Amino acid sequence: MQQGQKQSTHLLATSTSRDGETMVLTCSGSAETEALESLNAVLNGLHQDVVSNSTRNVIADVRGLEFASSSCLKAFVTWLQRVQELDDSHRYQILFRSNPSHSWQRRSLGALAAFASGVVRIESEAQ
Repeated sequence: MQQGQKQSTHLLATSTSRDGETMVLTCSGSAETEALESLNAVLNGLHQDVVSNSTRNVIADVRGLEFASSSCLKAFVTWLQRVQELDDSHRYQILFRSNPSHSWQRRSLGALAAFASGVVRIESEAQ
């Protein structure tokens, strides 16, 4: 995935960029089921880029994400599972930046952090 690549589908907007040694994924809008294919493509491309460049840290900024369907949340679970399956030498850490005003994020991201406890951290801050 090229730096600064943006993709937008059905109100979901995503972008990826590099901030020094850290890859940044930004998601905003609404991740409805119709956006699942696009979200999977973004997460797969990000994962490939991070692994091929031996990046150790990813920030997933979801503060602007108003809603995520269960299908789209499962896409994040699949991504985290792929990270957990990597050898220690290739495994990277993911920091989710969440918005405390979105109660669904507390619940859903908390579940993601529990699922991938050695990989995921949550930081809660208003945008």
